Amino acid sequence: MKQQSRDPYSPAPIKSLALSQRNGVIVLTCLLALLGACNANRTDSNKGQRLRLNVGDINEISMVTRQDTTWQLTATSDNQEVVDVSRKPLGTTTGNGINNGANSATATGGSVAFLIKGVTAGTARVVFSEKPVGEEGAGRVKKTYVVTVVNK
Repeated sequence: MKQQSRDPYSPAPIKSLALSQRNGVIVLTCLLALLGACNANRTDSNKGQRLRLNVGDINEISMVTRQDTTWQLTATSDNQEVVDVSRKPLGTTTGNGINNGANSATATGGSVAFLIKGVTAGTARVVFSEKPVGEEGAGRVKKTYVVTVVNK
């Protein structure tokens, strides 16, 4: 049998062209899936609703509480140099209304308001969680904010 020599510059047969196109689509799909996974991991590290404040601005956050008085709602910041988190006083107050250190509230039903104040430029994560009164630990996370504080 005589073998036919194929010219290297001639067009590829239809079968191998279709196969290479299909492989190209598979490779492209895998590449896009990997890029999407990388992006998803980066977003997970900054999980939470975004909030932007100027230095000195105060934002009020209201959270719905349980009707049970044996639970308390707490708010903590991972960077207290950037944001100050405090519970909004229930009655009338003197001064600016910021109550440093009082960042928990015993649930009486309804909602509780917290104040987030931008102190210096930067980013901080503020976590609202609930736990039984007197229990140690962080409790169950209800809401997370990623707060970015910028200069005016």
